[in-house]
Amino acid sequence: IGCGNGGNCKFSTSASGTVELVFEPSSKQLSFRPLATICGNGQCELGETCPSDYGKCPICGDSICQTSETYQTCSQDCSNELSECGIFKEESCVDDSQFHATPGVEEKRWQTPKPNMNGYQSSFQDYHTLVGYADIIYILRIERLSLYLSMLFDHYSTDTDRLAADVCLQTKYRQSNSITLTYFFDGIAQATKYKRYTSAYTGILSAVITRSDRSTLELPELDFIWNAKLIFNRSGDYRNGQKGAIAEMFGWPHKDVKEKCEFLGKAGYLGVKLFPVHEQLMSIQPFESAMNPWYFMYQPVPYNLDGRMGTREELHDLIQICRSYGTRGNKTSSTPIERQSPFYIHAFTYQYNSNTEKAPSNEFPAAASGPKDFHCDRPNGASGFRIDAAKHISSEDLSAIMKKVQIKMGGKLPDDFFVWLEVLTDGEAQYIWTGPSWYGTKFANILKKDRILDSEVDKIKMWDGLYPKELFHNPTVPHHRVVIKNDDHDQQNPVHRNFEIRLFTNPNGVTDNNNGWPVRFILSSYYHTYGDLGIPDGKSSCDICTIMCETCRKSVPYIKAYEPMACAYVGNGHTRTHRDILVINAMRAWMKLTPISGASLDIGHCT
Repeated sequence: IGCGNGGNCKFSTSASGTVELVFEPSSKQLSFRPLATICGNGQCELGETCPSDYGKCPICGDSICQTSETYQTCSQDCSNELSECGIFKEESCVDDSQFHATPGVEEKRWQTPKPNMNGYQSSFQDYHTLVGYADIIYILRIERLSLYLSMLFDHYSTDTDRLAADVCLQTKYRQSNSITLTYFFDGIAQATKYKRYTSAYTGILSAVITRSDRSTLELPELDFIWNAKLIFNRSGDYRNGQKGAIAEMFGWPHKDVKEKCEFLGKAGYLGVKLFPVHEQLMSIQPFESAMNPWYFMYQPVPYNLDGRMGTREELHDLIQICRSYGTRGNKTSSTPIERQSPFYIHAFTYQYNSNTEKAPSNEFPAAASGPKDFHCDRPNGASGFRIDAAKHISSEDLSAIMKKVQIKMGGKLPDDFFVWLEVLTDGEAQYIWTGPSWYGTKFANILKKDRILDSEVDKIKMWDGLYPKELFHNPTVPHHRVVIKNDDHDQQNPVHRNFEIRLFTNPNGVTDNNNGWPVRFILSSYYHTYGDLGIPDGKSSCDICTIMCETCRKSVPYIKAYEPMACAYVGNGHTRTHRDILVINAMRAWMKLTPISGASLDIGHCT
């Protein structure tokens, strides 16, 4: 401070001997005080010549971590751990006005170990120096001018016009001199990162990127929208995918859901909701006395489609089969060891990163996300998706996300697309819908400002959690943009059946049952026989524990979800509300479908 462009500051004094400079931040004054050296006091003072004391001076490599040494300045002497209850504060916001990442935080990137280093496994690839992802932007068959005119008149081309796409392999890499990248599309090398594909390509695309230093990045395989099976056409009031009942399969593995596709289509369901399908946090030790509780599913690592509920191949298989029976897939995932991805955070961490020798930071290499992509710390053929905890995202940011989806899909949202935002409300309802965080008409106006058409805004729906008791706490979002359900894990039993029937025949507060709340959910899950945290998929069993296993007290065994002759309410294992014939026929009447017998669905023996 006060020394111009850097370098050493000159300081002169009439004092003799050794002095210590003292800077007072409040006054910004520099002063000094004489520094006496006392031989034999067991302290190393500046300028010490006393043989019994200067051995106490910090010397890196003497196996003693002195107070002036740290792991970063002398890793030989100091432990790679914070002392006592210390935390890393380097990424804390300076004040309430700061939102963006702390300056210099990007220097902490590249925390993944190199091959042959401690903690490395083959699925980490060369993330220590090269990360990336495939960006796909679809191209509509119509020309730009006709697209503009169709937007003016709110006229859409069909989804079958989405017959070409540009694939761009985006990369981030550690800076190095004379490094070049080579891009491989299905094994064919090229110098540019772009390549266009048309519907004539019906394969699964492999993409690999190499650097001239021999580091390599293999991306997850890519599939295109034109390879997805067309939705089987059924009679009924489905409105091109904008009305219908969705069966939620909470905690059901992909393989089991796939076995239900024919039943769901035949029963008349619009679609099936799969819970987080991305790779997620999985643990080998208990948390709150349970192994891998259900909410770990909501802790993503990258966006790879290899998760707790199954592999990306199983997910692809499920979607294709369900679509062939007229049922759409909607997704919001344990990963094979050979596909597990690394991730790094600075919260709940007490060691410096051994690969960078810096404090840890947020980095998700398999998603090509690094420290600078996060704010500082403040005190596959699916037809749609759900955004969890959307009320913690500003209306402007949500609109920007929807705009990106629109652009990448060729300039318009697919015909049968819809998304619902979890904006759960409680005592703060009046602020959520009418205050500065308004998700009502203000959000709709922001979407329109971003050139999202009225008919597309209708596809961006809300789940506010107010049904069935507090419907009128959300007066600003029209009913056709709100999804409803009245189920939770403790209510899936025969006593609750009448509430599910009423969800379709005469839901609370309905004024137009045919058009209001056009998307309604039925939840099938599992009984909490073994506690309320684990899932009966075998990955919440204490048998897989390897660390601190004495604290694992809520073991949940594996119970197969799909049982071809199971009834809706068996009292153990999984609940199957979607197989209740009374609920099914109430839903079918709402969808203008004729009644169906239990025998035709192989549930004639169920009561």
